[in-house]
Amino acid sequence: MSSLINRISTDLKLKDEYINSIVRRSNYYYKDYRIPKRNGGQRRISQASPELKTLQYWIKANILSLMPISKGAFAYNKGSSIKKHVSFHKDAYFIFHTDIKDFFPSITSKQLVDVLIANQGVLKTAGLWFDDITDVISSICFRHNHLCIGTVSSPAICNIIMYSFDEYFVDYCNSHNWKYSRYADDIYISSREYLPCSLRNEVNQKLQEIGFSSNDNKTWFCSKKSQRKITGLILTEKGRISVGLERRLAIKKMVYDRIVHGRGDPDVVLGNLAFLKDIEPNVYNSFLIKYAGYCEGDVIAAIKSGPNPNLIVKFDFPDI
Repeated sequence: MSSLINRISTDLKLKDEYINSIVRRSNYYYKDYRIPKRNGGQRRISQASPELKTLQYWIKANILSLMPISKGAFAYNKGSSIKKHVSFHKDAYFIFHTDIKDFFPSITSKQLVDVLIANQGVLKTAGLWFDDITDVISSICFRHNHLCIGTVSSPAICNIIMYSFDEYFVDYCNSHNWKYSRYADDIYISSREYLPCSLRNEVNQKLQEIGFSSNDNKTWFCSKKSQRKITGLILTEKGRISVGLERRLAIKKMVYDRIVHGRGDPDVVLGNLAFLKDIEPNVYNSFLIKYAGYCEGDVIAAIKSGPNPNLIVKFDFPDI
């Protein structure tokens, strides 16, 4: 069997012609929509159709899973979380951060093809190297030869593409007694000692070597004297991890508005509470205790169902 399409069709019990038709016209099997960015503007999301998504899942499970991933990559891995990522840097006094500009769209099919060819020995051993492998995977996982935000295979591909970069900085930082991590497009280097300004140029140079550039507006150094923020979470002076006062107050208001006034999407409120529970369980528990009096005890049920019309609310807004 010399064709990847044959292998996919056999495993998925679909006809070769059907798989071929999707692969040939894969660029049209997407639905585009846009979501607002935090700093203004909009981010384009390209969601693959169910047919194409099925093929992407197969590629991810059978091909991409065999490619090496660095320990410095903290996003999109089994068991990974924002909390674990921040915990990795919790003893740091000094932190450097930069952001990879237009990360996903900057990744090309050629970059993945180069990795596949470099690791063809692994794929051959697993019986997964085919004459058409590079063309088929490029068509299934890329749109017009660029990676899309929103497809099931894109996160795995970005970690694969960044493997050599991640490994370089893991070794580089270990040799200086620093810590390196990358969470998607966010790069962090931390230390208990002063980090030199030359680090910025070192990271920029290595990014440029593999076809990326850093976002100057999101590049900074900070120390323990200022707020240390990593992937949206705060490192406190005592080394604890917090969602921060602003996020706590926002969640508090969401819970109150939902329970008392029925405002807000219950799934959004519950999602924020789940996030708070993971990061700061003691604060989460205090929220449940505080708002139990607003809903006869079961805060979660009240968020799902909305306000009790027979409940008398003594105050119109929580004391935050």
